[in-house]
Amino acid sequence: MTKLIPYIKRISAIVLLWIIGMLLYFNLIFLTITEVAPDQVDFGGFYTTAILLALIFGILNGILEVFILKRKFIRMRFGIVILLKTFLFFVTFLLTVGIFIFIKHTILFPLGIVDSAPENEFLIFITQPLFLKHGSYALVISFIINFILQIDKKMGKGVLLNLLVGRYHSPREEKRIIMFLDLTSSSRIAEQLDPFAYSSLIKDFFYDIDRSILTTNGSVFQFVGDEVVVLWNIKEGVENNNCLHFFFLAKEIIQKNKPKYEAKYGLVPEFKAGIHSGKVIVTEVGGRKQEIAYHGDTVNTAARIRSECNELNKRLLISAELLSLLSDIDRTYFVESQGIFSLKGKKNVIGLFSVGEKNQQTV
Repeated sequence: MTKLIPYIKRISAIVLLWIIGMLLYFNLIFLTITEVAPDQVDFGGFYTTAILLALIFGILNGILEVFILKRKFIRMRFGIVILLKTFLFFVTFLLTVGIFIFIKHTILFPLGIVDSAPENEFLIFITQPLFLKHGSYALVISFIINFILQIDKKMGKGVLLNLLVGRYHSPREEKRIIMFLDLTSSSRIAEQLDPFAYSSLIKDFFYDIDRSILTTNGSVFQFVGDEVVVLWNIKEGVENNNCLHFFFLAKEIIQKNKPKYEAKYGLVPEFKAGIHSGKVIVTEVGGRKQEIAYHGDTVNTAARIRSECNELNKRLLISAELLSLLSDIDRTYFVESQGIFSLKGKKNVIGLFSVGEKNQQTV
């Protein structure tokens, strides 16, 4: 159930967008075009119809977006993805109409919620000029919703919504878990491969571990070269030890793709990471190009912990502060103290621990 929560949230957001779009259509368009005289409208049945259509369409679209199209379109060009999804969602529109007519005949009409349910209603609908009007609106709203969803994906989890509502227009202090993760021996690999192959390797690597970020309720703060910075809020990061689970899930995914990497690049990428938790300042930065940035000692410390992986020859290091938040960690992971360190550029010392899977000891 925990793994399904991110998908349920995504589908719910799509359903909400369709409810808004459908109510807007029914109120601003449907009533203003002489299909129905406003003084003769049964608003109970009217809004029931609008919301029911939106729910069916939104759920179908959400399932299509989250479970069917997510991986198939993720590497396609931005514009092509929007057009293809819009076309497929229009097909879903026809399916929605069919399902609604079935519900109307079998449930709504017998209960008296709607006044009529003519025979062959679907055939009548698609062969009348009214279909062109509704179909055109479905195409337009599908295009708009798909555009919003694609922009949301490009910007990262929750960034678009936070920018729209201005949540971080003024700096805010929040608690976060932050992981800095990058490729091991990236300089050697860059020398071994030509620039295009090296860039392709990094692109494949980030693509492959993307699913593990979603599965563990994380979000990407930024990509810098061969490095990715992953964030969790405290609750989601410590739940099921998600911030640790992400690392080993990503490792598992890369190993499953070992034949692909060996055939394409002659190597299998390895990576290291440092994780820390604490208070950060979150705010909007930039002028014409804006984004949400995270500042503070917690961010800097997480980066320094990642650097210590090289010195200690460890794959995953976490801070004592983060370890104190995690529960039942010993059941799954082998944790070993590495001692107290004075990290570069840091005034205070910090306790570091290496973490490995039980069957593999430390990494």
